[in-house]
Amino acid sequence: MKKQQAILSLGSNLGNRLELLQQALTLLERHSIQIKSLSSLYETPAWGFESSPFYNACALIETELSPKEVLAVFLKIEKQMGRFRTETEGYRARQIDLDLIFYSDLILDSSYLTLPHPRLHLRNFVLVPLNEIAPLWIHPKLGKTSTELLNQSPDQDQIKKLKYSLWSPPVFDAFSYIAIEGNIGIGKSTLAQKMASVYQVPYLQETFANNPYLEKFYTDPKTYALPLEQFFLEDRFRQAEVFWKQNKGKVIADYSLEKSLIFAQLNLNEKDFYAFQTRFKTCYQQLRKPDLVVYLHTDLPQLQQQIKKRGRHFEQQIQKEYLEQIEMGYQNYFQLDLPYPVLRIGTSHLDFEHNESDFQSLLRLIYQASFS
Repeated sequence: MKKQQAILSLGSNLGNRLELLQQALTLLERHSIQIKSLSSLYETPAWGFESSPFYNACALIETELSPKEVLAVFLKIEKQMGRFRTETEGYRARQIDLDLIFYSDLILDSSYLTLPHPRLHLRNFVLVPLNEIAPLWIHPKLGKTSTELLNQSPDQDQIKKLKYSLWSPPVFDAFSYIAIEGNIGIGKSTLAQKMASVYQVPYLQETFANNPYLEKFYTDPKTYALPLEQFFLEDRFRQAEVFWKQNKGKVIADYSLEKSLIFAQLNLNEKDFYAFQTRFKTCYQQLRKPDLVVYLHTDLPQLQQQIKKRGRHFEQQIQKEYLEQIEMGYQNYFQLDLPYPVLRIGTSHLDFEHNESDFQSLLRLIYQASFS
């Protein structure tokens, strides 16, 4: 079936509302449902009954599932999260509420589902977040845009918009030390820096620019491979040793120490690599290991575009073959028995630097690893 776009409304007013909504989104993405855009969170009064306030939001989703299959996924997730609907349920407090509002421009009136949702145009807790992500979406029955429906809404309830960053799931509750890894130019530092800012955790940043052999290596790799890798090894271990004396709790890093081993095996001859590996193992035993390594990857043409875009002159001559060898080096290393899990995330469809929804989508993938 061709992919269709649809609108989901979600809400919660029992328990930890925020965490329940974060979990619901993560579970949805396990069921052939891609979240293309996500509204801000809104705190809203209970509609149609007296109860504590809800957290509500809307999401633009894309799926190959039929409306009936989407509904089945929603009901399955609600049950998984402790909500069991009944025919006589009516309005009541709930841990999670997942409603299909639109499915493309489909008009459906069946025993199991009505589309568009028959009361969406009466509810500000739907219309306000809907207008945020899809202001021009046209109601197939009423022939009006989301903006027009909101402007004409009879609902007088005032709803409070919350900070978008609240969507960020509690990834560090399960993984207190996360290391971001990947090929040259993939965006490791960008992601680590954003996560450090959002979660207010210390950032262990690679200091590659201090290496005096880096530019020389790209013009004469045979001569400068050994001093390049030796400098990186000693510098990374020295930096890590100082860092861990100052930081004991939650941490994000834009590299793992094993990076030295992966690149050295690629760049050094067998004899030099053996000595290098011996030194690495001696130093590595004394230092803290990640609780999770997040490995970012994309196709090579896109990677080459990203390298060109960031404009480091000494990187512009990097050959496609070298990037392929790096990718293979990581893949081979991850086949080993490692002291931490590795989460692979494809970034070809994610602009986590500029698109907040994509950034949150990536964070949910990390969060998902904590309860899978």
